[in-house]
Amino acid sequence: MKIDEQLTTDAVLERLGRESASDYEADVMRAVLIEQHAGRDLNELSEAEWLAAFGQMNLRKTTGWIKDDQNEAKPEEPPPAPASG
Repeated sequence: MKIDEQLTTDAVLERLGRESASDYEADVMRAVLIEQHAGRDLNELSEAEWLAAFGQMNLRKTTGWIKDDQNEAKPEEPPPAPASG
């Protein structure tokens, strides 16, 4: 399967392993693959390339980078301090 905008999360999930990855992880991994390996065949990535993309996916998954970027979310401001007296 070619890595491009038509790449399905289902294909990525299959490569990640359905029992060990979530749909969200597959979605993040898909975004990483499109950024780093567009035009290549998903099954022809070397182990080193796959592991590097997997590491990037885990970093983004942990920080929430992909959701913030897609939704243009801004960090929440802390609630105002209660008024005294």
